[in-house]
Formats: sequence, C-alpha cells, structure tokens
Amino acid sequence: MMPASAQENIDTLKMLVGLAEANSPQQREFLYNRISDFLAENRMTFSDSEKEIMADIICRITSDVEKSIRAKFAKKLALRDDIPKNLLVFLANDEIEVALPILRDCGLLAEYDLLEIVKHRSKQHRLAVATRENIGEDVCTALCEINDPDITVTLLQNQSAQMPLQMLNFLGEQSEFIPEYQRPLLERPFLPKPIAEKMYRWVSMSLREYIGNNFDVDIRSLEMDINDREETIQSITMENDPSFRLVEKLHRSGELSTRFMIKSLHQGEIDLFEFSFAKLLDISGDMIKDVIYSENSEILAVACRSLDIDRVIFKSIYDLTASIRDQNLSVLSPVQSAPMDFYDLLTLESAQQALKHDGFMSGEIKYGDIF
Repeated sequence: MMPASAQENIDTLKMLVGLAEANSPQQREFLYNRISDFLAENRMTFSDSEKEIMADIICRITSDVEKSIRAKFAKKLALRDDIPKNLLVFLANDEIEVALPILRDCGLLAEYDLLEIVKHRSKQHRLAVATRENIGEDVCTALCEINDPDITVTLLQNQSAQMPLQMLNFLGEQSEFIPEYQRPLLERPFLPKPIAEKMYRWVSMSLREYIGNNFDVDIRSLEMDINDREETIQSITMENDPSFRLVEKLHRSGELSTRFMIKSLHQGEIDLFEFSFAKLLDISGDMIKDVIYSENSEILAVACRSLDIDRVIFKSIYDLTASIRDQNLSVLSPVQSAPMDFYDLLTLESAQQALKHDGFMSGEIKYGDIF
C-alpha cells in the first residue's frame, strides 16, 4: 500500500487535471491559484515529475487567466530553485508585467534562454535582462548589438554585467556622440585607463575631474593634447580661411574622420559638417546638400552606410538635419522619421554601389529599383 502522502499527491494531481479540462474562466483561475500554492509553498512535497505535470497544466491554461494573477504567480516563483525550468522559461516569455521578476531575479534561466529572449522579445524584456546580476559576455554583446541607447545605458549601469573589453572600447568611442553613455561607462569598476584617457577629450568638465580623481592618468598631458588640437583649428579659423580649407587641411593630414564630421554637426558647424561629409564621400560640395536634405531619406541613409556609420549615429544625423530638410518641404508633406528599418537592411557594399548610381542619387529612382 502506498504511503498516505504519495496517495494524497496522486489524488491532488487527478483533481488538478480534471479542473484543467473545464472551460469556465472561474474554474481555471481557481486552478491557477491552487497550483501556485502547491508550487510556491511547502505544505506538500511533490516529486519533480509531479511538478512537471503542474507546470504543463499552467502552460496550457495561461491564456485564459488574467495578467494580474499570472504576474502574482511569477513573482512567487522568481527566487525559487525547485521549480521546473520549462515553466520559468514560459513565464519569462509572457507579457513584461508577468516576465519581469523572472527575467530580473530567476537564477535558473540559462544564457541560451536569455539570448533567445533578447533576440525575440520586446524592448521591455531586453531592459529587464540588462538589469540581471552577473550576465555573461554573450548576453551583454547581444544587448549592445541592438543599438538602443536606453538598453545600452541600462547595461552600463549594471556594474556586475560582464561586458567584454572590445564592447567597452566601442562604447567609449560612441560616447563622443551619445553623451548618455559617458558617466555610466566611466563609473564601471575596472574600466581600462586608455578608454578614460580617450574620453577625456570630449566629456564635460565635471567628468574630466572625475577621470582625474579616479584614474591614474597624467591630466597635464591630456590637457596639452586638447589644447594643441584646439589651437590648430583656431589658428586656421583666425586666418579667416573658409570651412572647406580647414576640411582640406585635415584631410591632407589624415585627421578628417566621420567623428570630426559628426562633432561639427553637434556643435552647429553646418558648413564644416557638409564639407567634411562631401570630402569623405568624394563628391562635390553642391551635391552633398542634395544628399543630406533630399526628400528621399534613402539617399542620406545610403551615404551614411557607405561610410560604415553606426545606426544610432545615423539617426542622430538624420534628426539633427531634419529642421533644415523640413524647410524645403511643403506644409502638407508628412513628417518623416529616420528610415531605421531600411538602414538595418543596407550592407556596406550595396550602399557604396548605390552611391555610384546617378539615377538613385538624383532621386529619379528608388533604392529597390537598382538591384
């Protein structure tokens, strides 16, 4: 004869399976709450196989149970280590109100599970993953490659995240144009000194002071490098040379870069931005205006992608030039946002090929008509 506890478990499972066959929302809600009690509390001892049966029932009836009840259930299970993993993965893929405690706190989710969620679920799911303790390099890389500043900032603020050195270097470079990255990046423990030294050239005075106080750097040397660079530019400007001559000089010396081009735009130096863009694309100064301010946003996207400009930086360029572009449009023209989906589909090679196509660059044909 079976022990009473084993027989009681079998009777309980039969009752639960019977309730699962019912179509009444009230009965299914009752069932959900009963299983929640059995899994989250230790009043009865169930075997792993018995818990698997309960987990399967939960997965089958979830769509018929209110979100608030599912969220309460997930919160109860998030910190448990004796719950079937398939149930936890199922809850982690539910709506964010349900998934949040699982994504943030559950230690049973494997790196593969997190990567699948980062790949397929919403921005809110990704933000929750970015806050987890001790997430690995692969998950950090997947989050960073989404190129969403909100997600990246959240990841940077998670000081336990195992961010690879290559990523930190990349974000250090991007921080010149995305100021939101600067402080959380500098505040990361064990940030390599060369990254902080490079960032010193463009961060605010308060962050320069932070670098001086928290990194073993020679501030006088860094200040001299900044002053030399600014004096070079100022000396040319003071000679009343036009912007294109400054661009020419920087180009001859090998210092002209997309970074200088974008920084000029951020500082409101539109002439420097336009001449730099034209020189880097190897097109005329007159033609660059048609590229930047064309009604066909695909042209600017192709031009930026041909220079291998990051998607976040492209959006910044598009948004910062929008006010000039809009002046050329009719008041009846719809407001256009940056064509990010189109930009994501472009390859460096296809963009460079489109850049050489006269019909596309003149606006006579669309990008899709080239290939």
